[in-house]
Amino acid sequence: MRVALLTNGIWPYVIGGMQKHSFFLCKYLARQKIEVVLFHTNEQPDMDIHQLEHFSEEEKKYITPVVMPPLKKFPFPGSYVYASYLYSKSINKALQKIGAVDFIIAKSTTAWYTLKKRKGPRVPVAINIHGYEFLQNQANTRSRLESRLLSYPLTYVNKKADYVFSYGGKITDLIKSLGVPNDHIIEIPTGIESAWMAETVPAATGKRKFIFVGRFERRKGIQEIHEVIRNIHGEQDFEFHFIGPIPENQKLNLSGVHYHGVIREKEKLQGLLQAMHVLVCPSYSEGMPNVILEGIANGCAAIATDVGAVNQMIDEKVGWLIPPADIDALQHAVLQAINIDNRQLDVLRNEALVRARDKFTWERIIEKTISAIKQRI
Repeated sequence: MRVALLTNGIWPYVIGGMQKHSFFLCKYLARQKIEVVLFHTNEQPDMDIHQLEHFSEEEKKYITPVVMPPLKKFPFPGSYVYASYLYSKSINKALQKIGAVDFIIAKSTTAWYTLKKRKGPRVPVAINIHGYEFLQNQANTRSRLESRLLSYPLTYVNKKADYVFSYGGKITDLIKSLGVPNDHIIEIPTGIESAWMAETVPAATGKRKFIFVGRFERRKGIQEIHEVIRNIHGEQDFEFHFIGPIPENQKLNLSGVHYHGVIREKEKLQGLLQAMHVLVCPSYSEGMPNVILEGIANGCAAIATDVGAVNQMIDEKVGWLIPPADIDALQHAVLQAINIDNRQLDVLRNEALVRARDKFTWERIIEKTISAIKQRI
């Protein structure tokens, strides 16, 4: 079987949850001896993307990389949508040169032009939008405008694709709201490598330690976390750690609040997660965040908003599932996490690790993915 995987980039050359999912999808398809033609691009010019050094030599035997130029940048509103269309057009041109494939998996709008122009006998195209943020809560006016601009191309590819991947939960409901039939939806959660998992969860001791991992993007809820920290600082004994590219002028200058910047090294990130007690993910909109899986797989309980497919990972057995855009609910959950008995917290943390291991390993996810593809070609 030969699969074309169309992406906007793969981790770690391009940072993001969709890019990390693309990386592991490619890696585990190749590990199962599925031929993958990988279309990707690079935002890190100092990293040699052609060598694909994050794949094993055996995996590389089944991967044919096609390196695309990065999305173009234009100085006008809505330029990202136009650039995405041009990128999909260049991918379609490259697709014509790679020979026959049995199935196409396309991230975001990468198959936009292909779906628009295809004629005659068709290779099945399955799209993977991930978060459907354009149909979810928006944090501010700018986000609402951006979502409106993205609405047309994302709706178009959903309706034109043969199949649509969903993480389940509220993501499936959003896909159905676009008029996609049930039999066109393929529900498969995201996954995490077994190597990312802690072997055991150390007993909680000392002050409560929280962690946020993500980009500085309004929908991620960093401003709400900062507000909660300011509200309870000095009254509660806790630490809060942030991983991600947060601007200096947006950081809190308070004791116990630590900013670690971007961490690309797996061992360093794992070590920090394993030293924490609770992961906090108060996003306004999401798909199925990798950071939550990384947190629970390393023994963190979680405070997360009930958006996207988050409820497939988080419930009262592993943490706190709260409404989005609700500062009072976030603060209440943080205070509960601070004041909960250590033994009760450890029950949540251990259940989180078991859930990640039993439901969300890539070894399990790739079996479901390959089975779904074979049923549709």
